[in-house]
Amino acid sequence: MLRSIVVSFGLGTALLASPLAAQQFQIGPRLGYVKFKEETGLQNAAMLGVDTRYSVGSHVGLGLRLDVARPGTDGQYFPAEMSFGDTTLILQVQQPITLMQYMAMGEFETGGSFSVFVNGAAGGYTMYLDPQASYGVNSVTEWAFSAGAGLRLRTGGGTSVRLEVMDLIYTNFNRNNLDPVEPRFAPVRFPDVVPPQPAYEGTAHNIYAAISFIFTPGGR
Repeated sequence: MLRSIVVSFGLGTALLASPLAAQQFQIGPRLGYVKFKEETGLQNAAMLGVDTRYSVGSHVGLGLRLDVARPGTDGQYFPAEMSFGDTTLILQVQQPITLMQYMAMGEFETGGSFSVFVNGAAGGYTMYLDPQASYGVNSVTEWAFSAGAGLRLRTGGGTSVRLEVMDLIYTNFNRNNLDPVEPRFAPVRFPDVVPPQPAYEGTAHNIYAAISFIFTPGGR
């Protein structure tokens, strides 16, 4: 699924960047920060991305977006117990996660040198677990959606700056997929010290704030 979406992203970008579409096509890098829902067990992280957008009329745009982040897991959700005779160590186990998300986007913008926009997107997300830490699942892919709004300032020469905040929605999120602790190391000796965390599985709403630098090929 990931390979086909990435290939589609590349082909779509190439098509939109063709000479016939140059005046309507825009592309630009994005730098953001994601506040993950606490129960996901993911630590907040920076996210890098790229947007492509094709104008359909003066107020509507269609585009593709790709993002990559490298969050770590929150060890409080993944405790481990190691016993050596009468000595027991309680550990909080963490691992780095490579997170990718890829979506097709629709957007409405008011227009002008200073404008307001709203958008929505649908696609997927993939989490790659650390192969040295995980013992079961190596990667997880599920559907992802977003709904956002922001401000755009055109700075001339076909360039602009965008500020955006969105609700980043991950479906079928199961925190157990991120657990690097083998069952034989699960805490059992001191349940009062390490009470079991309630499981989390469902739809995760995360907050994503970003700034984008957009340019139009040809500068028009």
